[in-house]
Amino acid sequence: MADNPLAVAQREFAGASTFGKYNFQFHWALCEVIEKHKNNKEYALLIEYHEDVVIADSLDAKLAKFEFYQVKNQGATFTPAALTKRKKGTNEALKNSVLGKLLSSCINTEYEDRITKIGLVSSSGFNLKVDKDLKLDVLKVGDIAEIDLAKLTENINAELGIDILPEHLQFIVPEIQLKNQEDYVLSQFARLVESLFPGALCNPVNIYRSVVDEMGRIGRIEYDYKDWVRLIAKKSLTSTEVHKVLSQHSSHPCVDDLKSDFDDLANDLGWKSKKKRTFKGKLALLALRRAGFMSALDIEITDLFKQSNIKVDENNYDDDSTYIEALLQQANDDGLCAKVSNQDELLIEVVYCLLKV
Repeated sequence: MADNPLAVAQREFAGASTFGKYNFQFHWALCEVIEKHKNNKEYALLIEYHEDVVIADSLDAKLAKFEFYQVKNQGATFTPAALTKRKKGTNEALKNSVLGKLLSSCINTEYEDRITKIGLVSSSGFNLKVDKDLKLDVLKVGDIAEIDLAKLTENINAELGIDILPEHLQFIVPEIQLKNQEDYVLSQFARLVESLFPGALCNPVNIYRSVVDEMGRIGRIEYDYKDWVRLIAKKSLTSTEVHKVLSQHSSHPCVDDLKSDFDDLANDLGWKSKKKRTFKGKLALLALRRAGFMSALDIEITDLFKQSNIKVDENNYDDDSTYIEALLQQANDDGLCAKVSNQDELLIEVVYCLLKV
């Protein structure tokens, strides 16, 4: 099992226990992963784990790099003073400032060198002086005017002992607004399906509900996980899972063609209607899932089954039934049963590759 690179004690768990209050936080996070999904990027979204939102760019523990975000939805815009203001906590001890808390989650940690972006997201924006008076929705450290940058750096140095603000720190004004945020995310899901499967029909409401329900579940989990696989399974929303949801609630002409080809094959095989119906549903779901977005695992499995199928010459068989049996036997001989859960899934992969070639 791979070690979890983020397996250090979390600084607080309050976010997970009050997760229900933060609709804006996970709606913003959904918009981020929708954009990544649109660009066929692999990801794992973590809610309330070290920070409000953490996004890994790979499902492989050895390759994964991370984006850390703190998401705020307050009425007032953030000034340099507000960003670095420290309130008193118990025993008169000073608490971290907003910016200090975010940086303390990232800087001088075991995983610091694997963080590619540190983002502070504010629905009300930022009152920071910018060079050339530009109006930017994403402010990088290099965009901030010297007078405000000096204030931020001085205060953060006093709080955390950091001499220079990290170059990958960003101050982000989101496109999504507090008003009608659910409708905004629904429209983004509809656009995502159209981008992935041009001409497809989808039910964005069901897609939204399925994904948001899963985010609610992972956001309330307060456990740490030493093992990366368990972290991904228990505490993250992955690109693979999102794509499955998109596929379940969408239909596409290319899948209809595959269904038609399968009907002909199933008739030749003499399959009964119940077996045919069950198999066709699973085959259609697999085909749609791979129509717009192929994960690294999908690509690997598809290539392996194609290579296996090529080894069997169709001309050596008198009918489809014996040909399919030969393809199945070859797949087993090639050890491909280890890539799927059972023999039924093995048959689905064999037929999928046969009909898609």
